[in-house]
Amino acid sequence: MNDGPNAANTDPRVNLDDARALIARARKHFADFNALLFPHEGQGLWQTTERRDQRTGEFFYRLHMDRQRLIDAKPIIADSATNIASALDHVAAAIAKVNGHGRLTTLYFPWGFTDEAFDRALAKVEPVLGAEMAGVLADARGKNRHNVHHVEAAKQISNSGKHWEMLLTAGAAHGVALHVPGSGQRIQVPANAFDNADAFEYHRGAERLPSVPLSIVVGLKIGGLDDPLPNSHDSILECSFRFVDAIIAAVEAANR
Repeated sequence: MNDGPNAANTDPRVNLDDARALIARARKHFADFNALLFPHEGQGLWQTTERRDQRTGEFFYRLHMDRQRLIDAKPIIADSATNIASALDHVAAAIAKVNGHGRLTTLYFPWGFTDEAFDRALAKVEPVLGAEMAGVLADARGKNRHNVHHVEAAKQISNSGKHWEMLLTAGAAHGVALHVPGSGQRIQVPANAFDNADAFEYHRGAERLPSVPLSIVVGLKIGGLDDPLPNSHDSILECSFRFVDAIIAAVEAANR
């Protein structure tokens, strides 16, 4: 009896517990990422300050970016992306186990940014997954084609984080909005204001700005991804979560 780590699974059902656990962990990392940069309480990535120039008497206002938080966020988003990729690989592994295979160190989910690349990857793993389940994966990918770009971006974030460098999340502020009753005001911020600096003076004048609610219009992007992949961390991860959920649901439905 072979009950070691390479033993084949005799349960006829595909066990997707590991894949579900991995995508749940990916979501936890995403929540940690947002909590670091955009906490509900206390200082986050962005802060504003008001000062008075002792030489001129002018009031000046600065928008500050906490660059260390961006650095600390890099491994978190890399971990989320890695768990997304691993969840899909574990879907393929779960199918292979049901088909009687022991540990296969070269088995991966059939990745492919283009249809041609996916078809080639699927053809390589079909002997292990079986024609029926290979068809299930192809059908599920086709129905979720709109998320394929995002999954490819997650895969690149994961690979770079593991083998080359953690891709930097870059911060950009697009404007500061002052909600002045009857005269709303929007102060623009140059797109490259925070490329090489951690603070930007967005207003200076003899009059103090009114004490009214302040909104900072900001954005984040992942640098270093191939064109034409998306670079918004929100869209990359949220769409990848939906893709993995759809793959798991499709395999589960076919396995009933």
